[in-house]
Amino acid sequence: MTNSLYHCTPRQARKFIIDCIQAGLVPFLQSSPGIGKSSITRSIAKDFNLHLIDHRLSTSEPTDLTGMPRVNENGESYYAPFSRVFPTEDRKIPKGKDGWLLFLDEFNSAPRSVQAAAYKLILDRMVGEYRLHDNVALVTAGNLMSDRAIVNPLSTAMQSRVIHLEMVVSFEEWLEDVALKENYDSRIIAFLMQFPGKLMDFRPDHHDRTFCCPRTWEFANRLIQGKNLAGKAIDDMAILLAGTITSGVAMEFVQFTKVYDQLVTIKEIVSNPKECRLPVETTLKWATVSHMMEKIDAKIFKPLATYIDRFDLSFKILFYRSILVRKPELRTHPDFGPAVGSIISYLHDSPYAKGA
Repeated sequence: MTNSLYHCTPRQARKFIIDCIQAGLVPFLQSSPGIGKSSITRSIAKDFNLHLIDHRLSTSEPTDLTGMPRVNENGESYYAPFSRVFPTEDRKIPKGKDGWLLFLDEFNSAPRSVQAAAYKLILDRMVGEYRLHDNVALVTAGNLMSDRAIVNPLSTAMQSRVIHLEMVVSFEEWLEDVALKENYDSRIIAFLMQFPGKLMDFRPDHHDRTFCCPRTWEFANRLIQGKNLAGKAIDDMAILLAGTITSGVAMEFVQFTKVYDQLVTIKEIVSNPKECRLPVETTLKWATVSHMMEKIDAKIFKPLATYIDRFDLSFKILFYRSILVRKPELRTHPDFGPAVGSIISYLHDSPYAKGA
C-alpha cells in the first residue's frame, strides 16, 4: 500500500521534476501504466530546448552503463561509454539545443545488476570513468509494484539517490491540458465529462484485455476523430474500441454517441438562442455543450453565449473554460466579459484563465 503523501497530479509532477532538475537532483516518477510519464518528460525537454534521449533501463545490460572494455594502443585497458546514450563532458551540445534530457524509463524494471551499475550514474553523474556533460538533465520513471507490472524493488542504496514522486490521474487536468488543448473529438469529451471515472479504470487484477487510461483514450480519439459514426458505422467501430478501452466501456460509449442524432443544431441555436429547445436528459446536455465547444467562433459567440446562459452553472463553467483553452482569442470578443461576469471567479481556477 502506497503512502498518499507522495501523490501528485500531472501538473504537480511536471513542476516537481523541473524543481529537481534545477537543483541538480534526479526525480523518480512512478504511476500506473498509461497516465503520461513519457509525455510529461517530452514536454519538459521541448520547453527547455533539450535533446531527449529515451532509454529503457529494463532492456539494458550493466555494460551499457559502465561502458564496453577496450584496450588502447599502449595496451592499457579502459571502458568506453556509449556516448549516444550518455553524453559525456567531451561531447558537443547538439546544434540548436541547450543540452540533453536523459530519460531512464522503466527504471525499476531493470535487473538488480543494472540498477547497481546505475548507482554511479545517478549520484555521481558518471558513466564508468567518464563524467556526464554539465548540460545533461536526468529523469527516471517506472510503474508501481502494486500494479502487477514487471517491477523490481529499488535497493536501499538506490532509494536514497533519487527523489520519489507518485503520479495519480486528475480528470480536470486531463480535460484542460490534454483533451481540450489537443482538440479531442467532442464525443469523447462529452462522454468523459459525464463519466469522469471512466478516464482511468485500471485495476491490477482486471481480466479484460486492456483498460481505460489517458493513453488508451488517446488511441480511441485517433480512431474516431473526424469520422461520421452514424448507424452501422458506430456498431462496427465498437469492435475496434473494445480492444482499445475495454469491451464494457466501448459499448457504453457507442450507445452514448447515438444521442448525437438528437442534438439541437448550431443553426437552431444561432437562429433563436433565447427560445431554442433545451436538452432535458443529462447525457444530451453534456453532448450539446461539447458540440458547442467544438464549433464556437467569433461569428457565433454571442448567440451561443446567450444559449449556454440557460444551462446549469456546471455546464456554463465548463463551456467557458473550454474557450479559454481552445479559443483564447475569444477573450477579446466584446461580448466575452459580460457573458462570464457572473462566473468569473470559477474561471480563475483554470491555468488558462489569465486575462479572463
